[in-house]
Amino acid sequence: MVCMENICRSPILEGVLKKALAEQGLSGLVRVDSAGTYASQPGSKPDVRAVKVAREKGVDISRIRSRRVKVEDYDKYDYIIAVDDSVLQFLNEDSSGGGRCQIRSLVSFMEEPTSDQVPDPYYGNAASFQFVYDLIEKASEEIALFISNDCFKK
Repeated sequence: MVCMENICRSPILEGVLKKALAEQGLSGLVRVDSAGTYASQPGSKPDVRAVKVAREKGVDISRIRSRRVKVEDYDKYDYIIAVDDSVLQFLNEDSSGGGRCQIRSLVSFMEEPTSDQVPDPYYGNAASFQFVYDLIEKASEEIALFISNDCFKK
């Protein structure tokens, strides 16, 4: 799960996807992590507004710490999921086609996306974070179903 700074969108996505995977009975079977393309302050906590909107939905992301995408991530994970087009472009260029992972946009997992990407809520208000959470929640449910069907039900 990758955004730019790894303090808003990708930590929400990490937490919400873990919850969706648990609901599919896949806890402990799928490794979920988040990172940023830029992550200018490695080790930073998620934005307090991201923590708040997630907590209100029963998801604790307070222990997640920001980190930058590393070269080894492209071999470590099966999927690296970008929240927007700029992140997707960065990941495709950074990986140089190497690694075993599939790099995909978050909305590519959705049958009927309500947005073409996940907007950055950082400069927005509480409603911006709620919109991002709702979009991520819907996408996470579909990703969890995809993983369940694609990887565990042969």
